[in-house]
Amino acid sequence: MPAALAALALLLGLHLLGTLLVELTHLPVPGAVVGLVVLLVVAARHRGLVARVQPAADPLLRHLQLLFIPPGVGALTQLPAIAENAAPLAVAVVGSFAAGLVAAGVLLQALLRRRATAPAAP
Repeated sequence: MPAALAALALLLGLHLLGTLLVELTHLPVPGAVVGLVVLLVVAARHRGLVARVQPAADPLLRHLQLLFIPPGVGALTQLPAIAENAAPLAVAVVGSFAAGLVAAGVLLQALLRRRATAPAAP
């Protein structure tokens, strides 16, 4: 089996596993996200997995813009509903951006403090 096909089968299997876990546990998260978390956990323990997945991941990442076409079409078909709810959507977007920015800043400050107080390596 070619490396890219095996890697794609592995990625699809993890997607299926994530979907199955979501169905069994009723998590409010997409199955693809759970599958990626499983991939991250397994890849952290087994470094060789990243090299095995790379033949399928590289082309997917290179052509990622194609995956945004269906949501873009969906947004255009729902333009009247989006316009009707523009204020709450704007508050949600700006609020989530601000919350993410604050969280990143707090985390960065904590890491910098931790680094400053860490003993120097010999």
